[in-house]
Amino acid sequence: MKKFFFALVAVVTVVWGIWTAFPVSAMETIIEDSVRNQNVAMTVEGLRKGLFYRLYADRIVLTSTGTELISLHAVHAKINPLNLIALRIDLSVHGRLGEGSFSGDASLSKKSTTMNMDFRQARLRDVQFLTMAGIRGEGTVSGNIILTDQRWHVDFFVGDAAFEPTVHGSVLVPLNFFHTVKGAVDVDGNTIDIASIYLEGKDIFARLKGVIRGNLMDLRVEVMPEKLLLENPLFISQVERYQVSPGYYVIPVKGPIVF
Repeated sequence: MKKFFFALVAVVTVVWGIWTAFPVSAMETIIEDSVRNQNVAMTVEGLRKGLFYRLYADRIVLTSTGTELISLHAVHAKINPLNLIALRIDLSVHGRLGEGSFSGDASLSKKSTTMNMDFRQARLRDVQFLTMAGIRGEGTVSGNIILTDQRWHVDFFVGDAAFEPTVHGSVLVPLNFFHTVKGAVDVDGNTIDIASIYLEGKDIFARLKGVIRGNLMDLRVEVMPEKLLLENPLFISQVERYQVSPGYYVIPVKGPIVF
């Protein structure tokens, strides 16, 4: 029994020693380098250690070519200290995303990175990468983000929304007629693949799909209004020239993203 007790004390002492000796600056470097490539970077602000293998950060910011994509606040994490020896950080994390929240798990290192995060009830304006694509207005956003070695998959749902119409080049996309959006996107390097994003409003349904490479969009919005909306002169004035067949309109969205 004494041997077991002393062995247990030794293990606890070693683990605590690793946690105490491992510098915060090294943890910050591991976190920031885990998602760094030619297009995307992560910055950690106010990182500090707490008791019982806990980490805290005031803010974590994800940027692309200097433009802010998303900002996480009041980040709390519980870490596995043994993996610090391999320069890997395994943690469970939660915090704030604007007025909403996020939580999940991550394994971060320079060689391999995995992450699975859920976000809930964030305001549309707090998810900057949607604003970059011209999706502006009021509403709440919930969804899931999965990262596997620089490849991102994002599922999201926007509810109770009051969108603003957006203009790309000379093309007006009448988002103000829609109130909910759901879909998924995949990001690999500088390519964003939109397999399908569905938009719904009163008497109208639409689907967005296409690819964004770098800052160049090659998208199309398929709009399918019901008969009642076709009698709305404001709506018809915005989409009439994109008619393909009765009740079916295709709006091309091409050209550079304007930040």
